[in-house]
Amino acid sequence: MSLAWQEIARFGKKLVLSGLTSSRFGNISLLEGNKIFITCTGSMLDELEEGLVVEVDLSSPCDLDRIASSETCVHRAIYQSTANIAIIHTHSPYAVALSLLEQKEVVPLDSEGLVFLGTMPIVEGQIGTNELAMAASIALQTHKACIARGHGVFAAGNSLCDAYTAACMAEHSAQVRCLVKTYPGEKFISSPSLQ
Repeated sequence: MSLAWQEIARFGKKLVLSGLTSSRFGNISLLEGNKIFITCTGSMLDELEEGLVVEVDLSSPCDLDRIASSETCVHRAIYQSTANIAIIHTHSPYAVALSLLEQKEVVPLDSEGLVFLGTMPIVEGQIGTNELAMAASIALQTHKACIARGHGVFAAGNSLCDAYTAACMAEHSAQVRCLVKTYPGEKFISSPSLQ
């Protein structure tokens, strides 16, 4: 039996403690071979136990999809379209807010976001739909994170640490951009790295 659930549980606690999502929102997965280990629908990310992470097939839906996260099809599409092996989906408030204010993408204004994260595409599609799965899987072929409009961040990487880092950067950059938009008449001094 894989111990993937323990790593998923560790990052579930980190996500909630860091304020990137509330306990009942979001999902986490890890790819091992042709199996996806993913949180169950409705599970509390900061109270995950072995039975709250299920193993589903990479290639196509299976019986356990019915109790897995409602976003399982999105995770599956991302794994099938990219080299990523870990995905974190958060309902981070600043990123969600910006996805409702911006048209196509969120461009970080902070130097770390520009260098380490880059632009975050805003993707369309309702929760757990093939439309969202296709849009997110395309976006994450060339970006570390994308934001589903009105819904939240999908961050991916070569480990849960990589995906968590991208999710953290996504929300930090979104928060900085929201704060700057809050004071549109103010004059801000550009960082040398932004010039």
